[in-house]
Amino acid sequence: MIKAILFDCFGVLAHANLWHKFLAELTDDLQINKVKELNQQCDAGAISREDFFAGVYGVTGKHLKDVESLSGVEGLKNTQLVEYIRNLKNRNYKLGILSNIGSNWITDEFLDKEEQDLFDTFVFSFEVGVTKPSPDIYKVACEKLGLEPYEVVFTDDIEDYCIAAESIGITSIHYQNLPQLKTDLEHILNQE
Repeated sequence: MIKAILFDCFGVLAHANLWHKFLAELTDDLQINKVKELNQQCDAGAISREDFFAGVYGVTGKHLKDVESLSGVEGLKNTQLVEYIRNLKNRNYKLGILSNIGSNWITDEFLDKEEQDLFDTFVFSFEVGVTKPSPDIYKVACEKLGLEPYEVVFTDDIEDYCIAAESIGITSIHYQNLPQLKTDLEHILNQE
């Protein structure tokens, strides 16, 4: 029986992802790989955001202010999804956010207090020291929810992250858009 739903942030709760746009502007594969590595280190809490910004500048020559804008409002809030999440909360499901992120941006800037109260747990990669697609981050999320993996559904816009969740027994939904998510999730919840 499904008791909880975990949501990714970037590409799901936040429509746009400036980080992906930034990467798309880079043309050198070596630069892209180095910048991705720096991002993963920041998301895992291995380096500070300041070191991340400085590292990206060193690799790309992009001024700190260009990179720093990535830590601002990183996309528009998917308000229709937030309303659907409110509906799920009223149906007594536990809810959580599981995100690769290098700061508290989601709780400090993105979600207001009322929206934060919809969620029972937040699992941010920089706090737990591991990033998706490591199975360990999904295990941490289940532990924080007090549930077994088979009692949880996870949705993410990156298919490999969904596959990783499934590897430990979590049901996953590869997010395409809100109507698709609702259809797929309601199908799973109605099978109970």
